Amino acid sequence: MAKFLLPILLILVFPLRATEVTATVSANPVGVEDTFQLTINVDGVDGDVQFPTITSIPDFDIVAGSSTSHSTQIINWKTSVSSSKTFTLSPKTVGTFIIPPFLVKVGDKEYKTKPITLTVKKGSILSSRQRQRRSSPFDMFNDKMFNPPAPARRPVTADSLFVTCELSKPVAYVGEAVVVSYRIYSRVSVARLGVREMPDFTGFLTEDVGQNHVLNRKTRTVNGVSYNTAVIFRKIVFPTKTGRLPLPQPVFGIQVGDPYSFFPGEPVQRKSRPATLAVYPLPTPEAPGFSGAVGRFQLSVSFNQNHVKMGDSITGMVTVSGEGDFNTIPLMFPSRIDGFRMFRPSSPELKRDPKNPLRGEKTWKIVLVPQKVGTLVIPGTKMTFFNATSKEYITRETEPIEIFVEKGTVSSVSVLPGAGGSEVVAVGNDIEYIRTGNVPGRFVDISETSWYRISIVSIPFFLIFLGFFLRWRDPSRRDPVTYRRTHAAALFRNRIRIAAKFLKKGKGREYYQQVSKACIFYFSDKWNRPMLDLKIDEIAREMESRNVETEMIKAIVDVVEYCDFESYTPSSNALNRDIMNDAQTAILKLEKVL
Repeated sequence: MAKFLLPILLILVFPLRATEVTATVSANPVGVEDTFQLTINVDGVDGDVQFPTITSIPDFDIVAGSSTSHSTQIINWKTSVSSSKTFTLSPKTVGTFIIPPFLVKVGDKEYKTKPITLTVKKGSILSSRQRQRRSSPFDMFNDKMFNPPAPARRPVTADSLFVTCELSKPVAYVGEAVVVSYRIYSRVSVARLGVREMPDFTGFLTEDVGQNHVLNRKTRTVNGVSYNTAVIFRKIVFPTKTGRLPLPQPVFGIQVGDPYSFFPGEPVQRKSRPATLAVYPLPTPEAPGFSGAVGRFQLSVSFNQNHVKMGDSITGMVTVSGEGDFNTIPLMFPSRIDGFRMFRPSSPELKRDPKNPLRGEKTWKIVLVPQKVGTLVIPGTKMTFFNATSKEYITRETEPIEIFVEKGTVSSVSVLPGAGGSEVVAVGNDIEYIRTGNVPGRFVDISETSWYRISIVSIPFFLIFLGFFLRWRDPSRRDPVTYRRTHAAALFRNRIRIAAKFLKKGKGREYYQQVSKACIFYFSDKWNRPMLDLKIDEIAREMESRNVETEMIKAIVDVVEYCDFESYTPSSNALNRDIMNDAQTAILKLEKVL
């Protein structure tokens, strides 16, 4: 046992080799069509190793993700632990370049590698070396089993692998939507491809088109030759000027797979073939109300109900469907409607057809609250666009919609501001009666003491004295108007506490209404104005006249409009807990300037 113990102790106590961090490349020089490996190696690891996160290297492309390896060796009673991380790179162009140093953290210490000067030449150097390599005369087996001859590669010519730019139409008008597709044609196996250079779409506005990660490969015949083809990516472009506009020619890096080898062949580059789009101007004069939309569209307006009680909300959908440029279509709906309170419309939602990206549907959500009883009319709306097929301006118009409003029921709890600004509160009929009778004897020992009885009797007198004292110290209490103005923030916090109770109970509508009412009441108390005379737009204008900063005005307006919108929408069950904090922050800032 002792003869084994000494070597084990020597291994455990012998110090590790000093840590050394290096960066190396698998070949130097390399060809512009070659790929090579960059390895960051750590010898003598003493603690956790944190390699740098490398997403890009100047003048080189990372064509394969990193791989990490670890090893432990015992040589001459010395323990050596190493760790390495390897990247596969491809040069972008010919020249002499410097791979920058990298920072590696080992344990609590940081180490920096030395920069590497790398020469990049034309063509492929590594593949020619592999073709020239022969079997070694010192091979253990004098056959081709472990060192087979390199097979002849199929030449990758311009005709066997190329990329085209395809347009959904060769001629368009200014603002007309055109689908641009970059398609690869190949008669060789493709292992990997990516975009190396993407020029700007000068003269166009663009919109991305969603595409699956798996390319839809098809077979096409060009000039009697069969190719495997697939659309690499697509974009929707909208020309902004007239003339023959050239489309950008992106450069693609393609890793060609060798059908006669287990390893992929050399990388090649292909620039897409040129393509141009002829763009014509829109006819003049433009039609009244034309916003710049080009295509074929339909307009519709609908509401979820046409019979409602006063105070309840109705939800409408404004929908524009068809084919063309939806980005230039604004909301075609009246900003004010007589007899209704209109909330800020929702942000538009655009859905494209996956099979035809030019087709789609754009919708807005409108919430209206009737303010009077009777038959109210929502006027029709219209939009004007240019139809590139018929080459004329077309106007779509919807019919007016009648909404029947009847008197609503009075809520069990309501707050109405009086003429002088005081609140009249109507409460339900539930009453909790005072229970009479003997109270069970508790705390008998304390109650029998004289000081306890004196303190109990003196508490009411102390509270009365304290009330008179506070009233005497606070002259504003003598004047209700002054009191409300000076205590507007405190009254606001009291109303926010009520909103917090609704939040805990999950009552969304009451929660949002209480937050909105607390904000409006703050200005009613601050300016001694009846609440019915205060609208959020009037409050914003009043604050502007008082030179309040625009950000403060926008903060309180957004809170009130958000709460009002949520209190009348069916989605009000999704409670926003932060809106109450936003209201408190906005009022706290306003209290310092008002």
